[in-house]
Amino acid sequence: MKRFIVAAACAGIVAWAFPVIAARSAEKVDPADIRPNLFGACFLTPQEGWVIGDRGRIFYTTDGGKSFERLDAGTTRAFLSIACFPDKTLVVVGKSGIIYRSPDGGRTWQQQTSGTDRNLVSVAFSSPATGLAVGDAGMIVRTQDAGVTWTKIAVPEQIPLPEDVAETVAPGDILFYDVSFPTPERAWIVGEFGVILTTTDGGLTWAAQKGPVQSTLFGVTFNDALHGWCVGLSAVMLRTQDGGTTWETVKVPTRPGFTLSLYTLSVSGDYGWAIGDSGYLLASKDAGVTWNLVDVPIQFAGTWFRGVSLTPDGRGFIVGAQGSMLATDRVSFTPLRKM
Repeated sequence: MKRFIVAAACAGIVAWAFPVIAARSAEKVDPADIRPNLFGACFLTPQEGWVIGDRGRIFYTTDGGKSFERLDAGTTRAFLSIACFPDKTLVVVGKSGIIYRSPDGGRTWQQQTSGTDRNLVSVAFSSPATGLAVGDAGMIVRTQDAGVTWTKIAVPEQIPLPEDVAETVAPGDILFYDVSFPTPERAWIVGEFGVILTTTDGGLTWAAQKGPVQSTLFGVTFNDALHGWCVGLSAVMLRTQDGGTTWETVKVPTRPGFTLSLYTLSVSGDYGWAIGDSGYLLASKDAGVTWNLVDVPIQFAGTWFRGVSLTPDGRGFIVGAQGSMLATDRVSFTPLRKM
């Protein structure tokens, strides 16, 4: 894929040429030496993928996490979410509205203009060209050129909110935590106060959907235009089979005596993982209909997990606090390093 350096300002798109960050000599890293908090992962196969985290850290593996290369995008700001493509184009977003793009698997990077200094906490693409990123203060930005330029998108003027905040919180103040973009037309965003937004025109306009909870939703994933899940505070999990017209609460197991939250999830074929704080892991082997509690070694009992990436065969990667990494094999996992 070609790399573009754009110099333009029109139609709500603001971009200028940032220097391309040339690759430094690849630095091999043992998983035991990866210590920063990790927030996201994207794997093309069970062997090849990238993980991202604090201080602009990006790590690349071709052997399923047995070893990594540390990549350098030229920033010390935290990366919070990553999208990757079969041609090894990468798009990462993070603190203070940063967006970085690599056309070659992380060997070279260019910072793109997002048009905001708000944190961008999630990015998703429906195709290699069209993507969405969301974040603080009702921020939604959209790209149609593989992440080179981005346009701000307006939030709906009417978003149902709990009575105790409806008069003090405007739609543009809501924190958005995750976005899922499964088809060219349909996407979903979740955030504070149980807010669920959806689009039917590829992210140009948005409308609120009514869910059964008013607590914060941190994660959303859809496999197609009909089947999706949300997770959030107090181990809330919601499921829809009709594109969000109706949502049902999924009863999931928790650990007695703990108030736990789920931060994100991924479902691929028959297999799924939902991850959260204090070593809270759930696995599904029936396409997300039911979920089982997965025990973790004692060293992970206080660890939060924030990123999960599954390949089509249900295998993948989970990442979290202090460099925690787990390689998943459908409904089991292997720690890649001890805490």
